[in-house]
Amino acid sequence: MDKDLKPDRAAEEDDYSLFYCKPKFLQCCNNAKGFLVIYSIFAIVAGSMVGGITNTNIAALERRFGLDSSQSAIIVVSYDIAFCILTVFVTYFGARSHVPRLIAAGAILFGAGALVYAIPHFTTDLYNFGSVSLVDTCNITEIECSLHEGDDSYNMYILLFGQVLMGCGTTPLYTLGIAFIENSVPKNVAPIYIGIANACSLFGPVIGFTSGGAFLSNYYVDFDTVNNISPNPDDPRWVGAWWIGPLIMMVLCWCTVIPFAGFPKQLPGTAKYRAERQSEIHQTVDLEQIEKRGSQNTIRNFPFAIKSLLKNLTYVLIILAGCASGGAVSGATSFLSKFIQNEFHITAGNAAIYAGAVLVPGAAAGHIVGGVCISQLKWKTPSIIVYCLILSFLACLLSPSMLLYCENIKVAGVTASYRSDRSSLVNVNLTAPCNAPCSCQNEFYKPVCGADDLTYFSPCHAGCHSSLDESEYFKLYSNCSCVASNAIDNNSKVLDTANTATSGFCENSCENVKIFLPLIFFLAFIVFQTHTAATVITFRIVPESLRCLAVGLAWLFFRALGTIPGPIMFGKLTDQTCILWQVRRCDGSRGSCWIYDSANMGLTFMILVLVGHLLALICYGLMVFAYKPPLPVESDRSADEDRKPQCTEKQFDNPVFVHEDILESEK
Repeated sequence: MDKDLKPDRAAEEDDYSLFYCKPKFLQCCNNAKGFLVIYSIFAIVAGSMVGGITNTNIAALERRFGLDSSQSAIIVVSYDIAFCILTVFVTYFGARSHVPRLIAAGAILFGAGALVYAIPHFTTDLYNFGSVSLVDTCNITEIECSLHEGDDSYNMYILLFGQVLMGCGTTPLYTLGIAFIENSVPKNVAPIYIGIANACSLFGPVIGFTSGGAFLSNYYVDFDTVNNISPNPDDPRWVGAWWIGPLIMMVLCWCTVIPFAGFPKQLPGTAKYRAERQSEIHQTVDLEQIEKRGSQNTIRNFPFAIKSLLKNLTYVLIILAGCASGGAVSGATSFLSKFIQNEFHITAGNAAIYAGAVLVPGAAAGHIVGGVCISQLKWKTPSIIVYCLILSFLACLLSPSMLLYCENIKVAGVTASYRSDRSSLVNVNLTAPCNAPCSCQNEFYKPVCGADDLTYFSPCHAGCHSSLDESEYFKLYSNCSCVASNAIDNNSKVLDTANTATSGFCENSCENVKIFLPLIFFLAFIVFQTHTAATVITFRIVPESLRCLAVGLAWLFFRALGTIPGPIMFGKLTDQTCILWQVRRCDGSRGSCWIYDSANMGLTFMILVLVGHLLALICYGLMVFAYKPPLPVESDRSADEDRKPQCTEKQFDNPVFVHEDILESEK
């Protein structure tokens, strides 16, 4: 800022300071780039915990504490619920505060939430996995119900409270933090910064899935107390060390507290960037009333501020488009790994890798490319709206890629009959004369491929009486009474291994996944470009004094109408495509789904994704006609000077409420 406009006292307040000390070597970081680095670290840590580790821990927590799917779902969505409740109030009343320090307080709260999330491991008894080995071959003796289902459901409330604290901790980061970055850089550069900030939040889930999966697979839940561990990771009773990830995220999150707290209330040059901007506020906004009442964030003016934003039709349409697109994206991404696993018949581990390999690069590239396009081409608001319209249309065209599935695997008693009859079944029945004498369990799915090229639910259901351990992950079963004895190989020669089966599914010749993954990459690349563009539009069409509140209110609707109901809707409709459910031996209750119908699942996903992007397309189309740019500036020089806002010391002390050059661009 020019020295004649900015007093020396304010210049001192722009310094980076730690505990009232202002080290000179840290002043080089006192800019938007330095703030973006610390912001990105917090965003990656938060994404790792909430988007990655929490999701990977669901199955382990259900087994460890005896939770059902509805209880674990409540734990997951409690983060979004807390975010929704706080976001409007934090953005409205926190906009006038010291934003970096408010984010630092949020980092403390998030770290505390991660710690609370891990507490149940230290406050409960050791996990009792039972003493009877799981018998997977044909056995006439009935297996006893000795698997421990856990009775520590009260821990659900501790886990839920931890999620709530983490939701509260990230509220200032994703709302006030983005607004702080946008205010601290020139207008044409802001889209790039916003795109980078949004892209960094997407790398977190990848780290969370990778690290969380490694802890669950390689470390037993009580490895810190127990030395001799009986079950191995392949045993259905195995519970991994779900609590390590949250403790690591707690430490990393708290490491960002001091760097955040050292930034000033406004970065150097912020007021200058505001003064140089040309307003693109929606023409119907009542600027005079906002100047009189909206610039003072009090409880009395809170209803007026909300009313002023909701009267902005372009802003409302942006929210509705985000809700429609966000619901489709959050639901599809939450279940994409399961979708790939079922539709293309690959392992859960590989499905998770494939999902992350296409979603994260596609989404990150979309955020960055969207910001670069807007910045380099210097698009005005109408051009950005048309840009979003075109992208939504392309997303609709790519939505039918969900129909690129593979046919159902032929599973005896589920999708095909036993023996040589491979016709589809009307009623699912795993019991056949060949395995009726066996005491087979239906609780755990352990597929084997018979020599007749037919998949069986387990070695027991294939009628196998003995097994040979070839390796840790491969077994050969023999004397299988259900496997057809006239099996032949690809060369039409009778096999010597008739009546045998091997662990795993039969080989799948379908390779549609090679076409599906690139299409999903481009779909993510297109959709996430609109997210950055929508954020830029939001900042441009509302007065600066209401920007933070506009972001908070948008997040409220995005969560409440998009990201919360989206996964619930996808999960509910996905369950309708299930063919075979898990049946627990001890109480006969229904567990998770083992086998889905490929055609129905693909059609369900395609309809949900298409409807979401189609609704977004309609909203962007309406925005083209709804948005009214500011009236042109009069050429009278004296009138221009009268309308030019004066920079006062009081305004620099409260930089969040220094309006854009509104009067200069409004008649």
